[in-house]
Amino acid sequence: MRRITACTATLIATALPGASLTAQSLPSHTAAAALSYCTGAPDAATRARAEVVVAPDARDATERDEASALLIRAGIQVAETNDGAACAKVIAEGRQRFTRTLERQTARVRSNATYDKSAVARIAEVQARLTAQWVADQAGRMAYLDLQTTDRTGPAFWAQRLATANAVATDAVSTEMMRKLLQEFDWIDSHRFGSRVASRAWILVQHADDHPDFQQLALDRMATHLATGGVRPADYAHLWDRVAVNTGKPQRYGTQPTATCNPDGTLDLRAVEDLSELDARRRTMGLGPAAAELARKAAERCRRGR
Repeated sequence: MRRITACTATLIATALPGASLTAQSLPSHTAAAALSYCTGAPDAATRARAEVVVAPDARDATERDEASALLIRAGIQVAETNDGAACAKVIAEGRQRFTRTLERQTARVRSNATYDKSAVARIAEVQARLTAQWVADQAGRMAYLDLQTTDRTGPAFWAQRLATANAVATDAVSTEMMRKLLQEFDWIDSHRFGSRVASRAWILVQHADDHPDFQQLALDRMATHLATGGVRPADYAHLWDRVAVNTGKPQRYGTQPTATCNPDGTLDLRAVEDLSELDARRRTMGLGPAAAELARKAAERCRRGR
């Protein structure tokens, strides 16, 4: 989930060098969202653990703890800058903004969540589960992008933190689901599951950024299906680049931009191997010019919250 939290980490992190997460887990992110920040701060142990979880060099932090820590830090910040009724209003209005946005985006994504149902019962069950999780993933990310803001004390801030925590927690569920499925199937290929569901499985792995070893495993599984058409080359290219970026290596196909937008609303590509041959490599994977894709991503990401 580093793609999402990296964009806001400097606003929430307090450095605790070498911090280890040995205490018991934080409350769930839904429980953290419901804490009474306006009438009393969380106990000292909870606050201390939240600080550890959001530290830049935190070790052993789970996505679920990360989602909760984001909300605990934000709730405390809202309470410290808004007194009494004003604080309660910020929390309530922020929750409403997030809920409305997520519901709108969920309906939008669900309207495109079609697929050809398999006649094999187990395959059909997996198709349905993966599609439902893909809807949660995509709607959550769209809500996160829609709710970007520079506000750090009001309803927009709380709505944005709720959206961030939701996306982080959704990624945790997605990764767990895909791990279990890849114990049963070598890959969710298009021949058995259909091209739409196969790509939905890929996107869930694509977002497992806290688990590059698992992403590499999935990439290796996908590679065996490339020659037979069981995997879209573009999906494979995107995950190849994601694994490279997440392990500190140059990407090959130029699909991964930097996490933050430039002041002029553009994005830069992360490091690419042999840049002069980039578009030629992209063509072999069914991808268009890198510059056009980068401009499209900038238009989608950088226009929000500005």
